[in-house]
Amino acid sequence: MRKVYRGRDIEVSFDLDICIHIGECLRGERNVFNLNRRPWALPDAGEADEVARVVELCPSGALLYQRLDGRPQEKPEGPTRMTPIRDGPLLVTGEVEVRREDGTVETLPRATLCRCGQSEHKPFCDNQHLAIKFRAPGAPFKIHLSPVRPVLDKPITKAEDPRGAA
Repeated sequence: MRKVYRGRDIEVSFDLDICIHIGECLRGERNVFNLNRRPWALPDAGEADEVARVVELCPSGALLYQRLDGRPQEKPEGPTRMTPIRDGPLLVTGEVEVRREDGTVETLPRATLCRCGQSEHKPFCDNQHLAIKFRAPGAPFKIHLSPVRPVLDKPITKAEDPRGAA
């Protein structure tokens, strides 16, 4: 379920159910995305263009934005592309229409989809590939440790994610 953080020029939404805990939000714009306060996301604490840039770094589509200042909305560049991530999910970019188990359809500019078969949030990845030590070829993907990814080899649950209560 998406939680919306509305600013003057840009609105940011976050869906913890599809987050894969890469933490680019925390690394990218620390004034806007800060786990030490509630709410953890304050779009007005940064420039709207910078907020949009950081949101677009989120590979899962858990973070999205809506421009309120008349500036262009995020548009997928080029055709839809699928890139298997080594030992991890399928990274899909472009116009991604996803039908959830409950039948709802959401169009995302990017998504990380399960390829190990163990996700509790199919079709999205929830990092269960870490728990089962899934191995498959693919492109390397740099993971940085953060409060939302404290260890590399264990998935974090929704209850453990500090953004869940905010």
